[in-house]
Amino acid sequence: EILLCQSYAKNFGLYGERVGALSAVCASKEEKAALESQLKAIIRPMYSSPPIHGARIVKEVLGDAALRAQWTGECKEMADRIQEMRALLREGLAEAGST
Repeated sequence: EILLCQSYAKNFGLYGERVGALSAVCASKEEKAALESQLKAIIRPMYSSPPIHGARIVKEVLGDAALRAQWTGECKEMADRIQEMRALLREGLAEAGST
């Protein structure tokens, strides 16, 4: 049993669009029905018609092999840059005597 929440806001630059997914693995059909009922009760008052264009953008990018490869490459570039910046920060702090 697990709940997994994933947001595409940052990775796709879709801030404020409420684009993401909630996945659940339940032990039984009864547990699934109970979870689904609770989620519907929680979600319904929050919004009745969330924006769809952000979800369509994500679907388009992830559904096209070339766009997905480009997006994956860009995410890797950003992750590499973040790691490089962290390493430089750590070096700078160490040189300044911080522990």
